[in-house]
Amino acid sequence: MGYVLRRWTDADLPVLVAANVPEMMEHLAGPETDARIRRRHEQYIRGWDSGRPHMFTIRRDDAPVAVGSVGWWESDWDGEPCLETGWMVVPEHQRRGAATAGVRLLIDEARASAAARGLPPLLMACPNVDNAASNALCRTVGFEHRGTLEDDYRGVPMTLNVWTFDLTEDA
Repeated sequence: MGYVLRRWTDADLPVLVAANVPEMMEHLAGPETDARIRRRHEQYIRGWDSGRPHMFTIRRDDAPVAVGSVGWWESDWDGEPCLETGWMVVPEHQRRGAATAGVRLLIDEARASAAARGLPPLLMACPNVDNAASNALCRTVGFEHRGTLEDDYRGVPMTLNVWTFDLTEDA
C-alpha cells in the first residue's frame, strides 16, 4: 500500500471537518469555527487558480478516501522568501505512514514547482515545539532543525520549531 497526492477540490471539505477536533488542533490554538473551516476550504480551492497555496489531499493508492492533507504556500523565514508546508492526517489513519509519505510526495511536488516557476528553493515547516509527531516527521524526511521562533496564531502565543529543506538537493 502506498499513498498519492490529489489536488484539493470542493469534495474535500470533510477532511477539514474531520481534523477540526480538539485532539487534532491542540497545537494550533484549538478547533476553528465552521465559518473559518469553510473559508479555509475556499482558500485551498482558489489557491490552485492563483498559484498559492497548493493544497492536496493524501490518499491511499488503493482507496479513494482522503486520509489527510498537505500543502505549501509562499512565506518568508529569516528575511528571505521560502515555501512553507503544513500537514495533518485524520485520527483514524494516523501512525500508518500517511503523513511521512504525504510530506515526501509534497517535497517532490514543491521541488518541481519551485524549479518550473522560479519559486524560492527552500521549504520550511514550523510545528509547535510540543508537537512530537510533527517534529519527528521533519527529522525523518530530512528537514534540518534551524531553531525556534515565537509566533501568534489566532491570538494564541506559540513557540515553534523551524525546520528547513533545501529543494535544490537531490531526493
